[in-house]
Amino acid sequence: MYKLGIWRGEKMTRTRALLGKTRQFSYCLLKTGVHATPVDIARFETVIRTVQLSSGICRTTYSERFGDLDPLVQTVLKRIFPVDRPLIIHDLAASDCLLSMLWAKRIFEYFPAARMTASDVVLYFTEAVWKSGEAYILEPDGTPVQYTRAPFVVPLHVREHAAYIVNTLVRTWARRHTREVQSCASSVRWDGVPDYRVVNIGPWSLRQIPLVHPTALSFAQNGRFRVAHIDAFSELPLKCDVIRAMNLYQPYALPIEQIRRGIHVALDALRDGGVFVAGRTLEKAAQRNDVTVFQKTRGRADVVERLGKGFEFEGLATEYASDQRLAPGHTSAASDCEVGRGDNSAAHSEIAVSSKRAVPAAARPCTDQVASSPG
Repeated sequence: MYKLGIWRGEKMTRTRALLGKTRQFSYCLLKTGVHATPVDIARFETVIRTVQLSSGICRTTYSERFGDLDPLVQTVLKRIFPVDRPLIIHDLAASDCLLSMLWAKRIFEYFPAARMTASDVVLYFTEAVWKSGEAYILEPDGTPVQYTRAPFVVPLHVREHAAYIVNTLVRTWARRHTREVQSCASSVRWDGVPDYRVVNIGPWSLRQIPLVHPTALSFAQNGRFRVAHIDAFSELPLKCDVIRAMNLYQPYALPIEQIRRGIHVALDALRDGGVFVAGRTLEKAAQRNDVTVFQKTRGRADVVERLGKGFEFEGLATEYASDQRLAPGHTSAASDCEVGRGDNSAAHSEIAVSSKRAVPAAARPCTDQVASSPG
């Protein structure tokens, strides 16, 4: 038995296979042009909701997800801050940054001097296409997550259902090139997101596939909204007035001590009097946001509002006391090579939204690197 994948846009409506299982979308379908069309955006929004990283984290996001949260937070901000306050806002673990952009638009209407950073640790995939046409999708650190050889699309970080024997064989076949493709992909230094260049290394053609929503990339051109590669569990690069961390502290993926560390790192970066928003979206049955809004007062986090049942780790925030915190011993939170213009001295790595060139570093086992413009 076998299960075919979805690798072409015209096949996207046929999503069920034998046994009622969902057919896998090729992540190659996330690619859009320099000027994304409505068709490109619709395809991106469909496929991004199916993306699963090697960590097990899924990119489940859609425009109405925080429809009840954003008005509540806006009310709190209006109550605490004067309208002319130049708010510095950071949205952690922003996924494709669409919800960050929608939140920013709401805030900017009332606080005209506000600025927002939306950050995540995985902002793009790398697509590596072999001369035969078979394609690998890799995370920025080189971890392979998917293989496409039409008509099959198979995950590489998880196993297929045992009934799909042919898919298992395809996955085994894909493994023959994983070391080579990882080496080639890790030798490329993309110059920002998006980077529309094509880098040719021997028989491989490599492209970047941004995981940031096309409209968010366009919105980032206004200068008040930016997207950056930042690790939410390391010391944050800027002091902020408002920090939001939705669906970041996942108990099924993170140990409790790492969750505590992440919460305290966020509170460390918050100015006294600032607002911290944390919680989770429950998608099963009726969708619900369980959120707590905190205000940092004299070095402690006080609850000021709750939505739904509140943040499940509320106690880890209220136990925080800045006067008992040691100076963090982490390295800088910002990447110095994956995002932005390669300014390693910068406090963060910002996404520039213009077309840029990928600069391939010297590959170790790979040779004959040639950068070319997209066709």
